[in-house]
Parts: sequence; structure tokens; C-alpha cells
Amino acid sequence: MRAIHERRALIALAAALAFGVLSPSLARAQDYPNRKITFMVGFAPGGGIDTIARVIAQGLTEQFGYQIVIENRPGAASNIAARAVASAVPDGYTLLVTGNSLAINQTYYKSPGYSTDELAPIAFVARDSMALAVNASNPARTLSEFVELSKSKPFSFGFGGSSARIGSEYVFKVLLKTQAVGVPFQSGVPAMNALLGNHVDIIAGPIAEIYPQVQQGNMRALVVTGAQRSRAFTDVPTLNESGLPGIDISGWNGFFAPARIPSEIAAKLNADINAVVKKPLVDQRMRQLGYEPHTVVFADAPAFFKTSIDGWAGMIRLTGISAE
Repeated sequence: MRAIHERRALIALAAALAFGVLSPSLARAQDYPNRKITFMVGFAPGGGIDTIARVIAQGLTEQFGYQIVIENRPGAASNIAARAVASAVPDGYTLLVTGNSLAINQTYYKSPGYSTDELAPIAFVARDSMALAVNASNPARTLSEFVELSKSKPFSFGFGGSSARIGSEYVFKVLLKTQAVGVPFQSGVPAMNALLGNHVDIIAGPIAEIYPQVQQGNMRALVVTGAQRSRAFTDVPTLNESGLPGIDISGWNGFFAPARIPSEIAAKLNADINAVVKKPLVDQRMRQLGYEPHTVVFADAPAFFKTSIDGWAGMIRLTGISAE
């Protein structure tokens, strides 16, 4: 009997040693994280993506004891931050926090300076869409009314950022086939100011930016670009409800790591981030910012990202636009 027990013990020890040699990442995952993690945000402090990064960071700290440092590296529609993370050590301690500009940039830029093969999608935490809005003095109450009223003269549409540019060009020129003139701005704020001053006829912009102006009675949202109505604008129809079936122009916020991150660490990050997103206070905060909380399990993250890249690529090719 003693010999049998000793043999079993030896077998168990051999298996444990073999397991340790073959799967060192499992041991690392059990110890992860044991130092500070850097969230590299591809946009300036105070914006929507930066705010979401801080909300998730606080949630991870409170719920799981993570130590997180936020580092903002804005520029080139998040390409600068993406390049830095793509070349970082793939140990789970440097993560990119970005939006759907990462998907757009793969087609929008001739050479963004990195490949998506160098980045691993870890988690997606929120979705958002745009609104097309007019000055409150404009008589149009729907998108079709606006287009009909504008037939007598060319109209102008303002936008700030690549998402708004691509989305509005696609709606007005490809789908509606109008002779509209696009007017670019550095960001959504000057675009809104131009609309308030009646320097442009309509703008495309994130719901989170447009919502306060609508609430104050300065603007009127005619349509939202996502597949479902926004909780911020429950009375505003989607493009699908406005005569453009099957159209969904929406974005996301997500976390990426260097491509060779151990899968066990990536899966742990995904599970912990998803758990934070589902907390009632985090859910509420995201909705206040104009985002819809959204989670994707780790196994589905690559497919979600690829679908986004393909969707934006199709719109970019149809509009014929690119970064200058």
C-alpha cells in the first residue's frame, strides 16, 4: 500500500513539474497583476475615451485591487498610442485604451505605422453612435424633411474627426446622393459652434456631445446612426427607421495589448474588465456619458474587431476619402 502511495506521489510530482515547464504563463496569470499597469489612452484628457478609461481603472482598483496609471498620448487619431503599445513588452502591463478610430485607421491611413497583427483585442466596454443635428431654428423635424427642404440649394454638413466625417459623407453622398458640401473641423466642439452660428446647415457628431445642446433647446437631433435608438434620444429615429434600412454606423471603446500577451493574462483582463462594466454604478456612469455599456467575451473579441474594420473599410471605399 505504501509503495502505491509513493508511486502516486511521484507521478503527481512529475506532472506538476511538467506542467510548470510547459505552462509558465499559467503561473504568471495567477500572480497577475503584481505591479502597476499603464492604460495608454490615444486621446487627450477629459474626452469620452479618457473618461471611460478612468472609470474602468477605478472599478478595477476597487473590485480587484489593480494599480493603474493613466498615460495620455493623443495624436494621429490614436495612431501614436497604438504604435507605442504595439511595440511594448507583451506582459499585460501596458494596455491601449482607444475607440473605433483604431478600426478606421487601417483603411483611412495609407500607413498607420503599425499592423493590427501587432495588437491583441482584450475587451470592448461601450458602444456609441452619432446623431445628425440641425440648429433649433431649422424647420425640419426629420431627416427626409431636411433633405426635401434643402433641394432648392446645396447644403453644408459639418463634422470633427474621422468617424463623423466618414459617417456623414456616407449618409449624405452615398446613401442619399445629395450634392451636399462637407465642412471639416478639428473636433466636434467647433463643428457645433458653427451650427449654432448657422455657418453650416447640419452636423454629425457623437451623441454625448450633441445631447446637452439638444437638452438646452439649441439644437434638434433628426436621426441617430446606430442600429437601435439611443437612450439619450428615445424619441429620435434611427437611420433604419428613416428610410435607410440595414444601416448601422456606430462605434466602440476598447482595450488592446501587444499581440504576444499570454492568453491566460488576456482572458483574466477580459473577465475582470467585463465584471467592472456590469457594475450598476459603472453602467450608470457610462450612460450619463452617452455610451451604451457593452461587453464581449475574450474568445469573440478578435471577430468583433475584424467586423468593425471591415464595416468602416466598406464606407471609406464607397466615399473615396482618406486621411490627408
